[in-house]
Amino acid sequence: MNALRSFLFTSLAVAAIVGTTAMAAPDAAGSWKLTVGNGAPCNLVLAPDGSAASSADCATGNRVARWRAVADKIELRTASGETVGILVARDGAFAGKRFSDGRTMVLSR
Repeated sequence: MNALRSFLFTSLAVAAIVGTTAMAAPDAAGSWKLTVGNGAPCNLVLAPDGSAASSADCATGNRVARWRAVADKIELRTASGETVGILVARDGAFAGKRFSDGRTMVLSR
């Protein structure tokens, strides 16, 4: 019984450490290039306060006005709070799909 209890305690401790490490929020504030589908990239600035501002060359329909880090993902939202897309960290960038039409979205530096 002691061996089982020791095994369970160790397993829980390892899971807590791994889960905490894997779920670290990304530090994504700053200037990015946003690419939607095969379109040309445009500038998107993610401010530390959670606001987002895109350049005039961003295609209509992006409507990104807010952002937040959720675990290892970036959630992009409209001003009204509608989710535009959820992007997963990949090799120094973030990639995912736009909810409205399933087009690929990539944030890169």
